[in-house]
Amino acid sequence: MTTETDNPSTTPDTDVVETANELRQTMGAVKLSFSWLGTQRKLSDAQTKQAADTFHAATDLVTASKRLIDTKNNTYRTLTAIKSQASSYWRSITLPYPQEGVRLIKQEDIAAFEEKMRELKEALTAAVANLELEYESIKTAAREKLGDLFNPNDYPTTLDGVFDIRWEYPPVDPPNYLINFNPELYRQEQWRVQQRFETAVLMAENAFAEQLQEMVAHLIERLTDAPDGTKKQFRASAIRNFNNFYENFKHMNVRSNAHLENLIQQANDLVSGIAPDDLRKNNNLREEIRQQMTTVKTALDTMITNAPRRRVMPMDE
Repeated sequence: MTTETDNPSTTPDTDVVETANELRQTMGAVKLSFSWLGTQRKLSDAQTKQAADTFHAATDLVTASKRLIDTKNNTYRTLTAIKSQASSYWRSITLPYPQEGVRLIKQEDIAAFEEKMRELKEALTAAVANLELEYESIKTAAREKLGDLFNPNDYPTTLDGVFDIRWEYPPVDPPNYLINFNPELYRQEQWRVQQRFETAVLMAENAFAEQLQEMVAHLIERLTDAPDGTKKQFRASAIRNFNNFYENFKHMNVRSNAHLENLIQQANDLVSGIAPDDLRKNNNLREEIRQQMTTVKTALDTMITNAPRRRVMPMDE
């Protein structure tokens, strides 16, 4: 994977370079991964052929699979909710990085991240224990529903070690021993790391811009009355999300794009101090905010559309 470019030799913006240097000083890398029970299996060749024959179809054009357990089971859904919460939290407290499965975290946030991940890991352990109590009945239900497709070998004998949350902090800087071993190689690796951080800055810009674009569009849609004049349902979270987004942007300190920063500030100022009830009841205020947010959206759309294409930076697999 790569980021796009019009000219591979394009010199990076000074602000991007400075921000990248700051990120290298204040951030580290964090990788989140999961071990999880597979809930689907591909049918055997014989079973797939049988399914294809039922519809008089060519076997090589048919794929078929079976669901091993009922994923709507409340106990199982508790596990998936914990997984989703861990992934969402990891993304909320980090910035993107051009390496598969890795994101950047502020060094000052690592302690809070550790605490939260340990809480979620403990919650997952407890949820797995509860699922283990139901495991045999879940398999029995699967046997009844799958019929001849049921295969006991598809299921682990125990859930111990099947579900897990793991996180680590992989190094992003080249090892110091390269300085003496091969100074030129060390220099090249330093350059590669710098390119990754500059790409990370651009990825962060894009992520913030797209998130703001989505929030602004949603708010405008909520403030636009239906054709018959009916007001649409308006939740307090539509305002609260702007405040949270603004605080997160300031905390991450990505100051490489003054235009984007101004639009984020402008959007936050428009809703700052406004109570959701005011927007529900005050038609003039609703229309004023809608028009001003539309102006922000137009500027944001133009900025995203006309954003300069940058150097190619390989995405590590």
